[in-house]
Amino acid sequence: MYITLYPLHLNYNSMKLAGIELVPKINVNKVDLFLNGAAIRSKFFIQTYIISLYAATPIRDEKNGIESNIERSLRMQIITPLATSKAVSENIQAGMKDGLGNLYFKQRDLVDDLRKVIEASGVQYKDIIDIYYTTEGTLKLYKNEVEIYTNKDGKLFAETIFGMYLGKNPKDRKIKDALLKGF
Repeated sequence: MYITLYPLHLNYNSMKLAGIELVPKINVNKVDLFLNGAAIRSKFFIQTYIISLYAATPIRDEKNGIESNIERSLRMQIITPLATSKAVSENIQAGMKDGLGNLYFKQRDLVDDLRKVIEASGVQYKDIIDIYYTTEGTLKLYKNEVEIYTNKDGKLFAETIFGMYLGKNPKDRKIKDALLKGF
């Protein structure tokens, strides 16, 4: 797997990463979240998605990115026409399996539920997925700003998903650095 990082360029009220506009602020669950950092995830030389971290307050370290009660969202903008909902769900499942380790088998039903929701939602090219964590410990999934999943006891899920990108052993160190660097 390869990552391509492009510099973000300020263009009035928006930012661009590899020609894709990243808005400086999103509103999820009626909460304003601000762009903290972003990178492009590539697989076999194909740019697959832009991953962005949005947060209510700046996040500069992995502990706050994973364990804090700061309202935050990992936003995935699918940028390859090759994307299918099955491929996206399998990618998330594999990342959670790695992140949960031995706990995966205790949480397998929840991971399977999440996978089914993603596949049923029909995620594809140009879709935006927000993986959102609330101060109350709820994990929510949005597809194109429409809520498609809620887990009221989502702390472990959130820590695992955010840990895939921000943890001690992230999917890609350059992505972690880009998400935490801020602007």
